[in-house]
Amino acid sequence: MDIFIDENSTRKNIILLLKKNGGMSIEDLSKVIEITPMGIRQHLLALEKKGIVSYVSRRRGIGRPGFIYMLTDAANDLFPKAYDKFAVDLLRDIREHEGDEKIDKIFNWRRERLVNSRKEALAGKAGIEATLNALKDMLEADGHLVEISKNSAHYHLKQFHCPINKVAREFHDACKYELQMYRELIHRNISREQSVAEGAQSCVYLIPKN
Repeated sequence: MDIFIDENSTRKNIILLLKKNGGMSIEDLSKVIEITPMGIRQHLLALEKKGIVSYVSRRRGIGRPGFIYMLTDAANDLFPKAYDKFAVDLLRDIREHEGDEKIDKIFNWRRERLVNSRKEALAGKAGIEATLNALKDMLEADGHLVEISKNSAHYHLKQFHCPINKVAREFHDACKYELQMYRELIHRNISREQSVAEGAQSCVYLIPKN
C-alpha cells in the first residue's frame, strides 16, 4: 500500500506500525524496524514537522519518563478511503427505493445549506471581483481547483478538479444545483459552458460583468 508517495520506506513502515499499534516508543520501533533508536528519532522528527506524528510523555517505573509516538488526526488522510463509492451506493439505494424525486430533494437541500453558509461569508464584499475571489477561496477549501479570468464582458470561473466528480457523473442534479447556487450567491445570470461530469477537462462558468 503506497500510502505516502514522498516518504521513504522507513517512514512508511513507521506510519503503518503506529496505525496498527496506536502508539509506540522509539525503542519498540527500533526493534521492529531494525535500525538504531537515533535513526528512528530522526524519522519521527521529520514526520512530526509534517504534522503526521505527535507524542505524549508516559512514565514507566523509576527514572525519566519515556515518550509514546502516535499518528495525528491529519495522518488519516494518508490512508485510502471509499467515500465516493459509499456516497454513490447510498444515492443509488435512495433512488431505487424512493425515486428520482427524493434524489432531487437531497441535492436541493444541499444547495440550500451551502447557500446559507456562504451567503454570510460573502456578505459585505465590495464588488464582483472581491466576491468571486472570496468564493474561489471557499471552493478551494472544499477541494476544488479554481481559476478566475476575465475578458471585456465576462468573468470565467474554471474548476479543474471537482471533489464530488464521481457522484456528479451519475447524479446530474449535483451539477444543476451547483449552477443554481452560484446564481444565488453572485446575483448574475451565470451559464455553464462545459462540465467535468460530462467529460470536459474543467467546469467553466460564464459570469456577466454587469
